[in-house]
Amino acid sequence: MRKIQFVFTFMVYISSIFCFEQTREVENINSGWQFKYFGNDLDYVNSSDTSWQNVSIPHTWNNIDIQSGEAVNYGTGWYKRELNIATFDLDKQIFIRFEGVGQFAKIFINNKYVGEHLGSYSAFVFNITEFLEPDKTNFLLVKVNNELNDSYPKDNFLFGIYGGIYRDVSIIRTSNVHIALTDFASSGIYITQENINEDKATLKIETLLKNESDEIKSITISNKILSDDLKIVKEIIAECELYPKAVTSVSSWLEIDNPRLWNGKKDPYLYNLVTELLLDNEVVDKINQPTGLRYFNIYKDKGFFLNGEPYRLYGVCRHQEWEDLGNALLPEHHKADMDLIDELGATSIRLAHYQQAEYIYSLADSMGFLIWAEIPFVNGYKENADHNAKQQLVELIKQNYNHPSIFVWGLHNEVIKGKTVQEPVNLTKELHNIAKTLDKTRYTVSVSNIWWVFDHIAHENADLQGYNQYAGWYGGRPEGLGKWIKNYHTKKPHVRFSISEYGAGGNIKHQTSDLSFTPDPKGKIFPETYNTYYHEITYTAIEKSPFIWASYVWNMFDFSVPLWNRGGIKGRNHKGLITYDRKTKKDAFYWYKANWSDENVLYLAGRRNDSVKTATCETKAYCNFGEPTLFVNDKEIGKMDKGINSVQFVKDSIKLKLGENKIEIKAVDGNKKYKDHFFINAEFQNK
Repeated sequence: MRKIQFVFTFMVYISSIFCFEQTREVENINSGWQFKYFGNDLDYVNSSDTSWQNVSIPHTWNNIDIQSGEAVNYGTGWYKRELNIATFDLDKQIFIRFEGVGQFAKIFINNKYVGEHLGSYSAFVFNITEFLEPDKTNFLLVKVNNELNDSYPKDNFLFGIYGGIYRDVSIIRTSNVHIALTDFASSGIYITQENINEDKATLKIETLLKNESDEIKSITISNKILSDDLKIVKEIIAECELYPKAVTSVSSWLEIDNPRLWNGKKDPYLYNLVTELLLDNEVVDKINQPTGLRYFNIYKDKGFFLNGEPYRLYGVCRHQEWEDLGNALLPEHHKADMDLIDELGATSIRLAHYQQAEYIYSLADSMGFLIWAEIPFVNGYKENADHNAKQQLVELIKQNYNHPSIFVWGLHNEVIKGKTVQEPVNLTKELHNIAKTLDKTRYTVSVSNIWWVFDHIAHENADLQGYNQYAGWYGGRPEGLGKWIKNYHTKKPHVRFSISEYGAGGNIKHQTSDLSFTPDPKGKIFPETYNTYYHEITYTAIEKSPFIWASYVWNMFDFSVPLWNRGGIKGRNHKGLITYDRKTKKDAFYWYKANWSDENVLYLAGRRNDSVKTATCETKAYCNFGEPTLFVNDKEIGKMDKGINSVQFVKDSIKLKLGENKIEIKAVDGNKKYKDHFFINAEFQNK
């Protein structure tokens, strides 16, 4: 690293708008594309064939077939678009950035090969300056393939591999001297929180600089920390020389007195780091990055602590797909998902099982979620794919290094299949070393579904251990989880472990009053009422165990799985708390909302069990305030008893009349009245 001279200053911020035309320009090019599903013939792709389809990005070609439960369309698609580059761009560097392409991409400009990328979930960037012809129409071609290859995920048994350019594409113009874009498509700036507490925050800011010219350039770097009202909190200036064609790393240290800490959902306060690169006293490049200051620890007996205080991490897992859209989501879809998770009251999200949209991490920063981010080393080991797993981990870390919401890097999920054991163990250890080399400030975690073998060779190869625990779904009963937690913690007291997944299928069209049997997880009937019972019992056991540093419901939303035929709908995993179309919140959603949310919740469960064959039934309500009163057919039955986790429910059966019955619950909080109701149709025979 080059020696540089630091100058500390509290100088008043001077706007650089006057030289804006010389800073980087980012142009979204999501419109104006054409698509054709075809083979590998580049000459044919460039022909005048008129059968191309006009599309906009994000786009995927197999959003319907993956969700159908039938055969999936895996193969090659081509995308093409015109690029018009003006003469005034000659003195700039021009890059193209893809945020996500599923899952192999090969880039051509004017029929010249630019580069390629393997991996569906991370961004990649190419400098395309030398391939462009100014004042002419340039042709951009992208070959995309989503077939299984030497990359992760290993297969599509747990989730489908969508094909297409399904995230944003941008053209970026910079000065010949600029903050580097091509360090695995990162921002080129790495903010390391070296020492954070309530009195002082010390930040190391590493900036990668690229000099594309043929001359040595003397430059100045300004790093300013701004408060949320855009006032300068601290500024540091560094000066150095950049050699021709070289990438130079410049490190600066910045201290903030009495920082306002990023405190999860309690106070997700964000500062803004403004990094400016000046050449001859003019700003030639500039990047703004929100950043939150926080510190955290995980203890074997006390769980997760944020900023020195206990902070329970309870939440959900999330897949990046919607019904009919697949993974080609717009910002409003991501925001809708995050708002629903926020409504639930979750404090943490496991983004399974791959890197998700950049917007998701930014939303997590501003909304206060703690994020478990991971790579798709999942469902077994794949020969010849070690390099790709390492690449995806490096991309995940470098591209998301500055997000305060991320606290752990996930290395693998359920990778022991059959007799292949040592290879995934070896790879996991390598991934752990890579993660700790790149980022010493966060934990690593690996996840196992072999929960009954306490000393398995695949366990404890990361900082933290996760267990996917489905007692009551894949065998046993929900009551078994509490016994397992106690037994495991007694025998392995040194292990910091989480319940990384738990859940049960729940089809809202399936209802039952018999909760004594465990549904067949590969069968056709998944009663929602059993799903509700499962979550009541399971989370109660977790809630009583504060040493479990995090727990995650699998899954927030129903999602697609190719070729599955379970639970009454083909191609569907029914373990979500909300249906695939986001229209129906299952009863279990309100169970968690009553437990987790600060919002008053009054909800009658069992509303979809609209036809009963008996003269009596049981009902229950989730209520986190007051003393609810139950009414049947407008007749007051009485106060409801306190139930699991202080949520109200009825233990005794209530009498119904033949035909339609109104079940209603009412409660009062101060001067505000709440109520909820539904109707049951009783079809019993009078004796």
